[in-house]
Amino acid sequence: MDIVSAGTITEAITAAAGAAGTAVGRQAWEALLTVARRVRHRGAVEPAAGESATAELAPVVPLPVDPASEPQVRELITTLVEHQRQDPGLAADLAGWAREHAAALHVTVHYDRSEDHSSVSNVVSGNARVAKLIQGRDFNGTINF
Repeated sequence: MDIVSAGTITEAITAAAGAAGTAVGRQAWEALLTVARRVRHRGAVEPAAGESATAELAPVVPLPVDPASEPQVRELITTLVEHQRQDPGLAADLAGWAREHAAALHVTVHYDRSEDHSSVSNVVSGNARVAKLIQGRDFNGTINF
């Protein structure tokens, strides 16, 4: 699974908050809050023994969040970034949200490869006649010959 970097999440949330006055920004912000609401319910604390089953859910994400309030946006960013490290479902939801809205928010998506332990083996062998060759993994940017 590709985990979007914390820097990308921070940049995308900040961009969505800043653009919330536009149609595109409002759409991205509402989609983000939908992700946050799902996290809030997944992070609910089960009632302790003897408590009623209707005990109030412990909010993982403080909602509602006013996109014009810098402290609230900062708290949302901190909470989501912290929880994405522990919750693969949230990491996938945030990655999907970031990929979907990145272009509209003018944000470049970067991935966190710190937990990626895979490898790539690039081999050219035999009587191969290669004029131009690029081998590798995770290329970013333009490649020109």
